[in-house]
Amino acid sequence: LILSLLYTIKFEPIMSFVKREDLIKDGDMVIVRRENLLKPLLIERDKRYQLTAGYFNHNDIIGKPFGCRMFSHNKKCTMTILAPTPELWTLALPHRTQILYSTDISLVCLMLELSPGCVVVESGTGSGSLTHALARAVGDSGHVHTHEFHAQRCETAAKEFETHGISGNVTVYHKNVCADGFAVEGKANAVFLDLPSPWEAIPHAVTAFHSDGGRICSFSPCIEQVQKACVTLQEEGFEEIQTFESIETPYQLSRKRVWQPFVGTESHKKFRSDQRVLDNQSDSLEWVNAFVKGGPRKDGVGHTGYLTFATLPAKELIRKRKVPSQEGEIPSESSSAASAQQSSSEKKQKTSEVVEESASVTRAEKSSVTDQQGASDPQNTALQTDGK
Repeated sequence: LILSLLYTIKFEPIMSFVKREDLIKDGDMVIVRRENLLKPLLIERDKRYQLTAGYFNHNDIIGKPFGCRMFSHNKKCTMTILAPTPELWTLALPHRTQILYSTDISLVCLMLELSPGCVVVESGTGSGSLTHALARAVGDSGHVHTHEFHAQRCETAAKEFETHGISGNVTVYHKNVCADGFAVEGKANAVFLDLPSPWEAIPHAVTAFHSDGGRICSFSPCIEQVQKACVTLQEEGFEEIQTFESIETPYQLSRKRVWQPFVGTESHKKFRSDQRVLDNQSDSLEWVNAFVKGGPRKDGVGHTGYLTFATLPAKELIRKRKVPSQEGEIPSESSSAASAQQSSSEKKQKTSEVVEESASVTRAEKSSVTDQQGASDPQNTALQTDGK
């Protein structure tokens, strides 16, 4: 009976943002593209996707390959069914908070040195734009631990990750990391902070890192936040502190048509057969597709935020730096600073002793000089005798 039930049940895995399938199945999350608009759509049997110009039956979409073009029931509108990727999800997701876009996300994944098998700790889940990219970067062998302060956003993000098929390597925590710290300790290879006050969470991030250390990134829209975060990073022992600002400048190409004098040769006459523009007074000018013009688009995205990266050395190395150097060891920065402070205090003590000795010598010399002057002056001696 159990075997018969297993044979009758059809296990259809959900389309994941990490794994790619060829055909669309019931329960898949797809990205619908109409003209320049992108919208997520969950495919469910016996349902419709309604538009102003017409509707699309989900049953007609099931079984079709990704990338296909579908017509509405009345053939008046079309849409393209795309496979979900972290990049498309960033452009199509419902915004619950301000998100990171692909320009910043690519730099984060590169500078954090993410690879399959890494453990990433994220604070500030938000709309989940970066979380999808992190889940793809670490793969099935890695894991993403993301923390969200807002309870409703945390619950919504957990449901989305399950629907998108990445809940296996993504865990969502409802926690205030600035006050209570992270839910993971001693496991992280990389930490990402998207918080209003990241300097409050940096001390907790040190405990979340693996004993071998790792990389940290903080995203802040204001430079004052960056300054405070850099000071805290330096105090906590981080090295290689760098701040970047990624600004994307897309260029747009267009064909430029100009007016040009007509020379009158035979070659020009053949060339201008269909390009000629007749003027009421003369035909000495013609319309020519001369060149292609390119330039930056005026509607490009400007400043988004500052990305601050730093490296936490291995904890064993940090511990050695705090211990005074023994015989035969290379003195560390902390021990050299302590020895320098001790030597400076000794110098100050010696200087004060020398000053006191010189002052006592000066007083003795002055008293001896006064005695000599009194003995050599007879009038002064007589006055002293009369006074006695």
